[in-house]
Amino acid sequence: MGCGTSFVKYVLFFFNLVVALGGLAIVGIGVAVLLQWSVMVTELKHYLTVAPWVFIIIGAVMFVIAFFGCCGAIRESHCMVVTYAIFLLVVIIVQVVLGVLLFTYSDSIKTSLVKVVDSTYDKRSTDTAYATIFNNIQQQLVCCGKYGAADYGIGTLNLDKSCCSNPGAVSKLIGGQCTIADANDVGCSTRVADLYEKWNKTIAGVAIGVACVEVVGALFALCLANSIRNMDRRSRY
Repeated sequence: MGCGTSFVKYVLFFFNLVVALGGLAIVGIGVAVLLQWSVMVTELKHYLTVAPWVFIIIGAVMFVIAFFGCCGAIRESHCMVVTYAIFLLVVIIVQVVLGVLLFTYSDSIKTSLVKVVDSTYDKRSTDTAYATIFNNIQQQLVCCGKYGAADYGIGTLNLDKSCCSNPGAVSKLIGGQCTIADANDVGCSTRVADLYEKWNKTIAGVAIGVACVEVVGALFALCLANSIRNMDRRSRY
């Protein structure tokens, strides 16, 4: 194996080792929040606005892909390196499609997200599953109702505790009751729209930027796989 190929081999190995460890760390965060580890929840409760299962899934995917790249490079396995390159190409395609959709259909996606939140709120009174989902949304996003606490009715005196999830309201709760006066002052539909407006272009840009870096990794992997195959052929003759 030449110097250039050896360089590619060790670059892929160390890069994917870091990615694999990062994937395990993300899975760990998701599991910690899912199990309600007190220290982790205390540190992240004001910042974690996505379900812990998302962390677990993303971390697991990162680890599996990086495992093939790491082991394939260090063991000089043609099959594992090619599998890694295929996985990486699939991820690249998904990221590019996501980025293009976020840039191209920004308003449509925002409208759809708002409609999903509105629909979840409307169905909460007849379906406990939707009620649980909406309560989680209110707690995680620090919001109340679709467009404000008044959606529950001006005369409502005791709201669900998730409506009083902001630190100031939690500290003022008396007897475990959440009132309109202490409820989160932003509706969940409004909050989702604002968050989307704030992060959609950033997410799209990061997705496409990371995809560009991953293209280099995929090319390195294909070059290494080709080199390994040629070495195997030479060793047979």
